[in-house]
Amino acid sequence: MPAAETPRMLKTRVFSCLLVAAIVFGLVKNDAFAQAKITVTDETQLPRFSYPLKIAPSALLVADDATFAPFAAAVGRDVDKTLADYDITDKASLRRLLEAKADLAMLAHDWETARGTIAMIRADETKDDSRLLADRLDLVYIDAITAAKPGSSFSDLYTAADTSATSGLPWSTVRDSIRQAYAVDQGATLAALVGAVKNAMDPQFEKTGGLDAGTARALLSFRVLARYALPYFAADAAVLKAYIAKNAVAKADIWAARDFTVTAAQAKAPVVIGVWDSGVDPTDYPDAMYVDASGRHGIAFADDATPTTAELLPLPPDVASDYAKDIALLVGSSDLQSGIDSPDATAFLTFARGLSADRARAFEHELDYLDEYTHGSHVAGIASRGNAAARIVNARFDDNFAELNTKGPTMEWVRAMAANFAATGDYFRANHVRVVNMSWGDDVAEFETWLAKTDPNSDPIERKKKAQEFFAIWRSAIADVIASNPQTLFVTSAGNSDSDASFGGTVPASLSYPNLITVGAVDQAGDPANFTSYGPTVVIYADGYQVPSKLPGGYVVRYSGTSMASPNVANLAAKLFALDPSLTPEKVKDLILRGATTSEDGKRKLIDPKATIGLLGLAGS
Repeated sequence: MPAAETPRMLKTRVFSCLLVAAIVFGLVKNDAFAQAKITVTDETQLPRFSYPLKIAPSALLVADDATFAPFAAAVGRDVDKTLADYDITDKASLRRLLEAKADLAMLAHDWETARGTIAMIRADETKDDSRLLADRLDLVYIDAITAAKPGSSFSDLYTAADTSATSGLPWSTVRDSIRQAYAVDQGATLAALVGAVKNAMDPQFEKTGGLDAGTARALLSFRVLARYALPYFAADAAVLKAYIAKNAVAKADIWAARDFTVTAAQAKAPVVIGVWDSGVDPTDYPDAMYVDASGRHGIAFADDATPTTAELLPLPPDVASDYAKDIALLVGSSDLQSGIDSPDATAFLTFARGLSADRARAFEHELDYLDEYTHGSHVAGIASRGNAAARIVNARFDDNFAELNTKGPTMEWVRAMAANFAATGDYFRANHVRVVNMSWGDDVAEFETWLAKTDPNSDPIERKKKAQEFFAIWRSAIADVIASNPQTLFVTSAGNSDSDASFGGTVPASLSYPNLITVGAVDQAGDPANFTSYGPTVVIYADGYQVPSKLPGGYVVRYSGTSMASPNVANLAAKLFALDPSLTPEKVKDLILRGATTSEDGKRKLIDPKATIGLLGLAGS
């Protein structure tokens, strides 16, 4: 779970898109007399900063320019110094840093500087839809404001600029992103944005009196969003509605034709699948749960690192009482993003538009819990689907620690969790678990973010040092589980931050073992999801867009994320083990890669279950 955006699942929230910063690329000039830059090969080599505040971030977001200016200037100075002193080859890290330069240019009404940086970032983007859509509404505003003349209607100019920028976009490339933008346009309000900042940023300020650098740069982007995009969402929604109506041709779904079901008659033996996640509701999958010698479905640890018999994260009473209502809202949000005109979508819009800032904060808080409460069950359904031999082991720990816990990490807690990881690995070995799915990931930055929210010491250098000490133990413990279980194939998600998992040092995604496979996400047509992370360890891609599965209580909801792509690969691996129990993890990994098809641009391997199983040469396959 990188601090900027968790690799858990791509949360289906009211305002998730509002919490993802616009990305721009800037240029720092150099000459023969410039001091040599420090080469950055991983994220931990970048400098750290912190920013003391006099008022809460949610108040600063909507404060007057004079109040906001000192904060913006401080962030800008540090961004400029970092760009001047460091040679950052990682594109995602560079974009996140230089976003602030474009945001500051927008806030200073320096339209041409903002336009130039946006043009450069689009040229540097790695995904086709991002090349076309990065900072789309900022450019529309710039086009409109620079075309304005005395007496002209800014509303008309804005709509004309938006229409011009949108009408020629290739539908097959931008379809999913445009639908998501249209959904946000219809439901977002300033009150909701303030509430989201209250939930995500104010707790850090309340504990430490300031913000860390990543959160501070995000606040700049939220200010730009509130000033130059949010007031024109209704106009943009009208433009996007017309564009969608004109081009609404559904993408072909490649996955149904590739699917393969393993029946009880075909399976040679049951296959035990470990869902190492936030917990699985056994009532969702009563016929597929594994039962060990003690009558349990697996092994579980609570947030305080103590063993527990609870199969799922316990919900606070206020969250539990709203569970059914919140699930209906998630369904409505999913329908809206998919372009489905349903009663649930209508109810979601009514709810979203009526939120106050405090209620929006409360709803975001509830969704933090629901993410963790539902995630493992959703993953388990994908991993076991269409496999009569599947037996699910519930290996539970709550990885969403930076968002849910109000107490910060300690060395004692980290060491206890490392021991829990070792115990989980022992359980996998003792119970002959053949496949383990890990739809999660952690890095140093996440520990830093957690400390920033909970540790009164606001020194970013000390915070980084402490986070690195914690993470070294954490990383080693996870790596040891994989290395000590050579008879088990581990499958993990790449992450949802559109960045290089190896540069960020995300574990498990950045690790390399013969019995580990890291998975990126594509959509129904095999095109890369706009959120998927990548890197040298990401060797296979699977469906991770609007994937349906069960949540606790039997609700079926579509989630998006590499968290959904990873269990699709675990599903295929489990089917191979069921059909041929003699296979080794290395052989299964090889079969999955050999049976995969290559994307049209040659950049990705897409799983093909039917072709992969065909490589076994079994009669009737």
